[in-house]
Amino acid sequence: MDKKLASGFIHGIVPAFFLAVSVGQIYAFTNFATDIAEYIGSSQGSVQFAFSLGIFFLGMGAAFFGKIVEKNIKLSTCIGTVLFIAGMITCCMGIRCKSLPLIYLGYGFLGGLGTGIIYISPVKTMMMWFTKHKALGASLPIIFFGLGSTFSTFIYSKLIRFGIENIFLYFALIYVIMMAIGAILLKKPISEAELAKQQAQANPGAQEGFSYGKLLKDRFFIHSWLFMFLNISSGLCLIPLAKQMMNSDGIGYSAAMITTIVSLCGIMNGGGRFVFAFWSDKLKRRINIICIILAVSLATMSVTLALPVAIGAALLIINACYGAGFSVIPAIISDKFGMGNISKIHGAVLSAWGVAGLVGNQLSMLVSTKLGYGSTGVLLMLVILYALNLVNFFFMKRLALANTTIH
Repeated sequence: MDKKLASGFIHGIVPAFFLAVSVGQIYAFTNFATDIAEYIGSSQGSVQFAFSLGIFFLGMGAAFFGKIVEKNIKLSTCIGTVLFIAGMITCCMGIRCKSLPLIYLGYGFLGGLGTGIIYISPVKTMMMWFTKHKALGASLPIIFFGLGSTFSTFIYSKLIRFGIENIFLYFALIYVIMMAIGAILLKKPISEAELAKQQAQANPGAQEGFSYGKLLKDRFFIHSWLFMFLNISSGLCLIPLAKQMMNSDGIGYSAAMITTIVSLCGIMNGGGRFVFAFWSDKLKRRINIICIILAVSLATMSVTLALPVAIGAALLIINACYGAGFSVIPAIISDKFGMGNISKIHGAVLSAWGVAGLVGNQLSMLVSTKLGYGSTGVLLMLVILYALNLVNFFFMKRLALANTTIH
């Protein structure tokens, strides 16, 4: 095996796996919510709010800790690990004390922040190890993150016999070992100083320095943020609706078919991340992959609006496109802004994830239930959202070749 490839495997892929699989546990919370609600004597909706908080603070953690990730990868993974493990232990205390505020503090605030920091920590490192396949390299920790839900669900099924009040303590014990290994092994192929030197040589006319003030005024960043916000919000609108529609009398899906489709969603999500990232590395202009993702999403929702029985296939396709957005955006923003501050910019873009985590599902409930338009109204809304995002893409593409001073 090539020496650099071997080093990339040991110091990139392996630690990315341990770190991302650990914090990917957040997407399994729905599997635990019912048992937690029964134990503490609260509604499932109240318990489930911990997940929404977790996603929000995930986005905020990625946004506000990007500077630390950029400067010191070891420090950032240590901070993220401490916050995440503290969140698991605090959540365990909350369940034992039957306290929703403690669950929100542990799973939502501490766990969410830790997850956000760990989520972005391996991404730049992977792009630096696999420079010829940046999107594919960036997609691997994001794919591993998706596997975390399956892994934690397996652990949960084996340990739940010891009681829901103890499960998050067991999670903490297992994940602290995995994350410690990841933090020790994770290493960049070159120093930040060397990377800055290469960046200056590649972009001799670029202004030195980075500020969030300049970033927030940059139109390409704004449109990238909108792409992520609209794509994530749309996915989070569809996922609960799709399950409801498949259960409705008018659709007629069998219980076995629904179970099969739901089981395949994780595979489609991870597969979409890999396939679209691999595809984007082959394109002359990587940014065009966003057009493909959104065009497929728009066509899928248009067909489903006209033919609601296609909701099962739509759920699988949208899961693939939803996941793809996460895997392609790091390389796209690095093409525009360079690698020098990619963790800061990637983290700032991911704040859209935190906001969409609060908006997406609520928007679906507003249109379908409170406004009374039902599933048809939500499907129409999704067609409009994907069409707007496609328009947003054309602004992104136009700005992609424009000169920038944020490096």
